[in-house]
Amino acid sequence: MSHFAGPRVNDDPARVAVVDTNLAPWEPTAHAGVWMKTLERFNDPRKGRETALVKFDPGAGLPEEVLDHRMEIFVVSGTYRDGHGEYSERTFIRNLPGFRHRPASAAGCVIYWKRRVPIYPDEAGWPRLVIDAKTAQWLEFPHRGADVLHLYRDPNGLETARIGHVHTKRRIPSHDHSIGEETFVLKGCLTDQYQPYEEGVWFRMPCGVPHAPFTGDRRCMMLIREGDMVW
Repeated sequence: MSHFAGPRVNDDPARVAVVDTNLAPWEPTAHAGVWMKTLERFNDPRKGRETALVKFDPGAGLPEEVLDHRMEIFVVSGTYRDGHGEYSERTFIRNLPGFRHRPASAAGCVIYWKRRVPIYPDEAGWPRLVIDAKTAQWLEFPHRGADVLHLYRDPNGLETARIGHVHTKRRIPSHDHSIGEETFVLKGCLTDQYQPYEEGVWFRMPCGVPHAPFTGDRRCMMLIREGDMVW
């Protein structure tokens, strides 16, 4: 597959996009017991991407496939399996072009996945990543009032993935994102000058749009991706 089939969803990278996945319905797929909430889909053979929540009912799965794109997975709840192992809640997996897998779940799960046409021609040779956020070593950034788990940074310095856990009553100075940023709130609430983003909200800030986020009485844990919005 050279791009991602289906209707375009939030496919203008110059626009802010916000999806409250708590309100979005689960849409059936062509495979029994597998459901999706599509957050964005951009159909293009060179720069296509798809971001979604995917739910597997107990015992459900997808057909085996060999990836011709890269696929990042974060286990939101339950236990996910792919023929190479089982992965519990808050595990991050980065599969690369050429990887053979069969997504499924024995007991049921919800995963966040991002499929992206490779940016670099040699991505198939990069290492696969499996990181359990519950046991991995987090770094403290007291000057920013947060703990951070770095998941991935590409060798060219363009793309990054991390989990940030911001302390209560913290204000981050206004800034914009020169390469864009997307965030999925895992716990708590983050607010900026536009609106609050509660648990289960996904939002995308395009290049050059400023915001000044802050927390209140609750900490906020977020899955954050930067860089692959650069077309």
